[in-house]
Amino acid sequence: MLEARKLVQSCISQGEQSSGFKEFSGLASGLVQLPDKGYRLYIECLFDEIAREVQVLFDRRDPASLLWPRRQALTELLAILNTAELTAVWGEDETIGWVYQYFNSDEERKQMRSESQAPRNSRELAVRNQFFTPRYVVEFLTDNTLGRIWYEMQQGNTGLVESCDYLVRRPSEVFLSAGEAAPVEAEAEEDLSQEELLKKTVYIPFRAKKDPRDLKILDPACGSGHFLLYTFDLLLTIYQEAWADVTAPASEFTGRSLRQDYGTVEELRAATPGLILRHNLHGIDIDPRAAQIASLALWMRAQRAYNDLEIDRKQRLPIRKTNVVVAEPMPGNEAIVSEFAKTLEPAVLGDLFRQIVQEMELAGEAGSLLKIEESIAGAVTEARQQYQQWQQKLSQGYLS
Repeated sequence: MLEARKLVQSCISQGEQSSGFKEFSGLASGLVQLPDKGYRLYIECLFDEIAREVQVLFDRRDPASLLWPRRQALTELLAILNTAELTAVWGEDETIGWVYQYFNSDEERKQMRSESQAPRNSRELAVRNQFFTPRYVVEFLTDNTLGRIWYEMQQGNTGLVESCDYLVRRPSEVFLSAGEAAPVEAEAEEDLSQEELLKKTVYIPFRAKKDPRDLKILDPACGSGHFLLYTFDLLLTIYQEAWADVTAPASEFTGRSLRQDYGTVEELRAATPGLILRHNLHGIDIDPRAAQIASLALWMRAQRAYNDLEIDRKQRLPIRKTNVVVAEPMPGNEAIVSEFAKTLEPAVLGDLFRQIVQEMELAGEAGSLLKIEESIAGAVTEARQQYQQWQQKLSQGYLS
């Protein structure tokens, strides 16, 4: 997939005959003495290079990276990856997600279900319910959330009308101005036919414009990031249109509009992929590997955008972080939690910390459904009051 995006030299597609490996071997002639002529060392060096931006799946300190297939197994694997039937899939952003969907076998799922009706831990929950949403569903839901919001902000004047195939619109929409109310309808809708309803004027309430950097998109069960990848596509158009809009508002983040922050369209294009990953896209999942894959998929999507926008590699700002997180319990056993809590002053903060740790125990199973802010709201209020009282006594010299 990295080769297809020209992010690395040929390294996998031709195996030991790849141009990248030949160049690597030419720099260190002694490699020919190794059983594999240094091919593993070459791939590991690529890991180190890629890990500067995408460490999650290319960190050689990870236990999984220490495993290496036997030479025969590696040769067979490369032959499978390089079959002609698979050539087209490596350039698709969702490919790695579809691969991961079948990483856990049906046999394993059947065994889990036969041994227990309900998932017994967070991994079983993730594996047993692993299902990646079909593309048309992704497009329909995204077109009618983010797409519809931007459509209303722009009062219909957006290129998303052409690119969002599933955007629901009515032929007789009328966009209201700020403070304008829709006229009162005298005719009852239940007396109208379906054809008459479709022709009926629909008044769209005024929706104030926003700077694209202030649009927040969250997928609370993101898997390998299929929704986020398609959302990325829409945001590329949204950023371009916002920059071209002379009436675009300032961002809450910078206090300036896009055009003020980026003087030319070339500057905007060079920044857009990074801006989307930094400000707009957020994801949560209970499966650590799925979250890692989502991060990698978004990074690769950003690199493809750079290629499409003809941004030279030297002009691309490094993307070292995505807003994809794993929902998991807080680390540390009971003894460590208790020891740390004792160091907090006043003591009420230690009590609050213990409660937070306790409430987080189900984070690996509940994910974003865990409303910890609600369960600890009372404790936070009480802790804040006691902390303020403690600070007041400290400032008056009653405590030392």
